[in-house]
Amino acid sequence: MKSAGHKTSLHLAKDNIPSDIKKDGERVARAQLINYLNRINFRDGDITLHFRHRKYGHVITLQAIPQICNNDFMRCHWSEHADAEKRLKYYNFIYLSFADGLKHFHVEAKLIELTKNGVYLELPEACLVRKAREIKRHKCQGVTAQISQNSRIIQGFLESFSAQSLGIKFSSDSSYSGMNFDEEIPLNVVLCRGSKYIYSGNCDILRQEKSEDGLFIVLKPVKTNISIFKPKEVRSERLRLSPIPNIIFEHPITQKKISLGLHDISGTGFAVEEDEDNAILMPGMIYPDLEIEFLQGFRVKCNAQVIYRNYTDDHVICGMVILDMSVQDHLRLSSFLHQAKNRHSFISTTNVDLDALWDFFFESGFVYPAKYLHIAEQKERFRNLYKKLYNENPEIFRHVIYQDRGKIYGHVSMFRYYQNTWLMHHHAAVKSSKHKAGLVVMEHILQYINECHTLASSKMKYIACYFRTNNRFANRVFGGSVRFMNDTRKCSSDDFAYFHFDPTDSPDQLAPDWTLTPSQHDDLLVFEQWYGYQSGGLLLKALDLTVDALEKDIMTNREYENAEFKRMRELYSLKYDEELMALIIINRSDLGLNMSDLTNCIQVFVLEEKQVPKDILDAALNTFSQYYEQDEIPVLLNPSSYAEIHSMRFEKIYELSILDLDYISPYLQFIQSLTSQRTKKIKDHTILSGR
Repeated sequence: MKSAGHKTSLHLAKDNIPSDIKKDGERVARAQLINYLNRINFRDGDITLHFRHRKYGHVITLQAIPQICNNDFMRCHWSEHADAEKRLKYYNFIYLSFADGLKHFHVEAKLIELTKNGVYLELPEACLVRKAREIKRHKCQGVTAQISQNSRIIQGFLESFSAQSLGIKFSSDSSYSGMNFDEEIPLNVVLCRGSKYIYSGNCDILRQEKSEDGLFIVLKPVKTNISIFKPKEVRSERLRLSPIPNIIFEHPITQKKISLGLHDISGTGFAVEEDEDNAILMPGMIYPDLEIEFLQGFRVKCNAQVIYRNYTDDHVICGMVILDMSVQDHLRLSSFLHQAKNRHSFISTTNVDLDALWDFFFESGFVYPAKYLHIAEQKERFRNLYKKLYNENPEIFRHVIYQDRGKIYGHVSMFRYYQNTWLMHHHAAVKSSKHKAGLVVMEHILQYINECHTLASSKMKYIACYFRTNNRFANRVFGGSVRFMNDTRKCSSDDFAYFHFDPTDSPDQLAPDWTLTPSQHDDLLVFEQWYGYQSGGLLLKALDLTVDALEKDIMTNREYENAEFKRMRELYSLKYDEELMALIIINRSDLGLNMSDLTNCIQVFVLEEKQVPKDILDAALNTFSQYYEQDEIPVLLNPSSYAEIHSMRFEKIYELSILDLDYISPYLQFIQSLTSQRTKKIKDHTILSGR
């Protein structure tokens, strides 16, 4: 409501009484009309009163606020001080009108009294209503609009909005108010509320109107289907749930609270249904702090963007993509959806039965005698660590468990040991004719990765896994994917000789001309050149071994500390006569984070295999033995050929497979091909055996 002290002018109406409303309009009874007028009063809105000059016949309008109405009569107060008694002396009242954004109401009321404060009217038995537009238009305030065309950038305000169009006003005092836009060329529009972006896209001009108040243009977005992320060949499965979840949000333009039912949902997005007449979702528009409510008390929050509108016979289906979501909320969403698909599969569920988990590790053979020798003396620490990992659900750790009737049949987990790289490990399954648990947990963790890696909060750019080539399943999945993709920029593999170093039998000092110092920027540049020539894979970027390694380690270490876990990494350069011969990485993490201590070990990259004697390398390793509790320190040595050249004893060869998640779709297609091959073999065997 405007200040009562402000005097307004009467407005000359553009049209006379609408002729089409008498022909095509629907009749609304007085009782329903009163309800509409009381709703306007409740919202402090106003209506328009129309008056015709007795002599000249022109029509003018004046705004008024309807008062509470409960019978055939209604009193209205002027919206602004109008000095109406004098100014309307030569006018006759004709009718009143108002609109609700979708319908236009024409009410031929009878004037009983006109005063300086307002009017007193008798309402008719019925009024006429016509549909003003296909989709309801909403008035807007507080949204700025930046328009650009032909290198010109113009600032205006969003005055009205619908799901199909935007009404933008440029005030008369704007230096651009007198210009015209070229209607043959689309405009680029950016909408903001304060500092938050709401919408950005190209729009066609439907019309533009000039008046004393300035320039008004109506725009329609060029695209009704947009693409936010790179299209995926393997998409997340959409589920229709019962009961139907709702999305709840404050509309960024109208600032009204909206609740809509979900049509379907996946871990990457969802579709909602809305009534066509009252649609409020526009493709390209961003909806921050949107909540998805599954049940009372179970909600997740996200930022989402509308990417398409599809029309059906009686409603509209709008697709929305999740732009970002907190790690924990996305985990809750994924866990809920995966359990809906397979009731035996649990993603990072809390309150894991740790006794059942350890029983599984032993029964599946994952903890074999030689491995248990390294665990036994520290078993209490292992128990405490796994209690934190599985029951406190830290952001750096994920697991999938396949469980039936309290018994665990399959398991795989991963943790983020580098800034944007997750290490997959501890994959195991109990052999069972009833369950294909090993394959199920692997498929489900890959589905989870496919759903969340585009979210900034997931910090998931690469997936890595150490595996042994004599493990048939791991070699088919991880080694096979490297061979299948055949491009080290997408998926690569590097080999490491693994052994335990005993410092008691090693020299404790380097020979002359050999130095061991913290790695510097130039050392990492040399290492990058060597690795590019030696392998050309993804290891440097995935394992944070580029020139910004120190900065990334500081961030990752801090994140582990905040989660109350241990993670420290230091890089050292072994040089001969100032020439880099090897890069040595000291990894220190919680004992048992990886059962083979692959993140609590010394990692060595030898640049010059033939020029680094074994005793020099042993002396360098001995230097760091004080950092470890173990009597024998795990070592990963690359390239593994160094161990063969120098006749070193090693226990096994590990391959480190790394996938760039920009290429997860072909990777998943490869995994699915393995599944289909396995299914075909089972069917063929069944036919041949007569079963």
